[in-house]
Amino acid sequence: MKSREQGYSLIELMLAISLSLFLSMGIINIFIYGKNVYQLTQSLNIIPNKARLAFYLLSHDIRMAGFIGCVRLLDILTLKNQLSIDTSLVVWHRGYTTAKLSLPKLARYQKNSDVILIQFLDPNTFPIKEAKFKHIVFARRAIFHPKDVLLISDCQHAELIHWNNIHLINRYQMDSEIGIFNKIIYYIADTGRLNEGGERIYALYRRNLNQSIYKPIELIEGVKSMSIRLGMKNSDGMMFYKNGNEVKHWANARSVEIRLLLTDAKRLQREWKQIIGLRERK
Repeated sequence: MKSREQGYSLIELMLAISLSLFLSMGIINIFIYGKNVYQLTQSLNIIPNKARLAFYLLSHDIRMAGFIGCVRLLDILTLKNQLSIDTSLVVWHRGYTTAKLSLPKLARYQKNSDVILIQFLDPNTFPIKEAKFKHIVFARRAIFHPKDVLLISDCQHAELIHWNNIHLINRYQMDSEIGIFNKIIYYIADTGRLNEGGERIYALYRRNLNQSIYKPIELIEGVKSMSIRLGMKNSDGMMFYKNGNEVKHWANARSVEIRLLLTDAKRLQREWKQIIGLRERK
């Protein structure tokens, strides 16, 4: 008696192949979807981290605006027309400001974005034994560069000097200090790089205009724009905010409102805002 050979028909084989292809495509789609979700999540995580870092750096310097050591800026006259309460913090709104300062030349500066200038004595100072006329005796070793702008102060006086041209008006004793007079500017500029879509990449830059050896530093990539307003108090004690080209009395500023628009390579965009309080202004 002949045994029957059993197997799959052509139709069954085609159904099996189709089903396996369908399942394979489903698995591949799930993998691709999961990968896209992961990349999106990573992008969403990167943007907040960049925003936090940007605000941390900005906040640190903004809170130092007008600091000149033991003596208060409120208690002395302007320093060689370079520093006063009205110029310790200045904002240019799209290139314009009411303060009596010119906007420095900034390479590849984003003109639709705001610029902020902050002036203060660097807290990393050097103690002085004695200083008068053209001579300064340090309590410990200090290194400055010829074109650096410095600020020397005690609890009664303060003055600005160029390290390559020292000429002191006041005499300083022990407990005096000297350090870099920071003139920090933050702005948005074109990095010169392109993203995957061929679009320009912008970044937040920081530059110290008073330290000759330092060039602009790219801090945070992906910051597309920055808008800044100054917080004032009205007669009722309520806060209101003005752009840099609208402020009449800079000494009345109580806070700084900063908005940053951040983006990434996937063209995700999100705006972040922070309000930063200022040290005593009046």
